[in-house]
Amino acid sequence: MIAREIMTHDVIKISSTATIGQAVALLKEHTISGLPVVDSKDHLVGVITGGDVLRAVQQKAQKVYHTLLGPTHVVIDENVWREDRDHLLKQSVEKMMSRSPVTVAPATPVGEIADLMLRQSIRRVFVIEHGRLLGVVTRNDIVRWLVRRVDSPTP
Repeated sequence: MIAREIMTHDVIKISSTATIGQAVALLKEHTISGLPVVDSKDHLVGVITGGDVLRAVQQKAQKVYHTLLGPTHVVIDENVWREDRDHLLKQSVEKMMSRSPVTVAPATPVGEIADLMLRQSIRRVFVIEHGRLLGVVTRNDIVRWLVRRVDSPTP
């Protein structure tokens, strides 16, 4: 089995010029944890995940307090979050995305993809050909494939 045979073909993606607010809406609407980021020619240029957004929110909403004799205390400040929320959601995806998404070719064996995901602690790989996004393979895709093999083993 290879990437092309188990990948999701109709990939929900976002433009690098879209806003973080638009990305969050897509993540929520489709109950997914990450989006490939593409340019105007559908070339993969990055990935934005719920984790990326959470890190940005956390950085904006935290105030750090240091004590002279004790550990650092981190306090979530709701007022800071409310003030910065609109600014954060209006930023472009390009500013927050990871610029090195993990990719595979359409003919990459599923075992290689699973190994790659485990070694790099990632949840998805993007299937590209000639720089263009063809699909995505997620951990769930691989688990479904494994379950089908267990249910109907081939000799």
